Amino acid sequence: MPLGEFFNEVAALPVSLIIGESLDLFSALDVIHIVGVLLLAGSISVVDLRLLGVVFSDVGLDVLQRQILPLTIAGALLVFPTGIGLFLPQAGKIWLNPLLQAKLALLLLAAANIGYWHYNFSRHAEWSSSATLPWQARFAGASSLILWAGTLIAGRLIAFYI
Repeated sequence: MPLGEFFNEVAALPVSLIIGESLDLFSALDVIHIVGVLLLAGSISVVDLRLLGVVFSDVGLDVLQRQILPLTIAGALLVFPTGIGLFLPQAGKIWLNPLLQAKLALLLLAAANIGYWHYNFSRHAEWSSSATLPWQARFAGASSLILWAGTLIAGRLIAFYI
């Protein structure tokens, strides 16, 4: 089955139709998605700014990450299901949207950056107490901020390019 047909069928699913035909439900998903984005991107940005040495230099990186992690998880638990819910009713026409594709690509790169950071951080416990972190940590923080900003901008602009 061609991908276009698949996404047209997704948009025709009962759950997709219910979401698409209910302004209240679609709006509620949108609001919850935005709250999730604020929690997710906001909490990640705090850690990124710490990696850059801009905030909380006096707080151990491991301590900060442990304190921030519940907000990051809460944001992710809100963002991903609501994002799917917002996508479903428009799947047939939005799947080729270059801004959606950019958002998803940037999201994957941001996730890879997080994986890279955690892999390297776990091997360098001494980084936790350092006020000024090595270039790898600063690079990961700066990259993350750029990738998440791009993800947010692309996500916001999707609605204007349907």
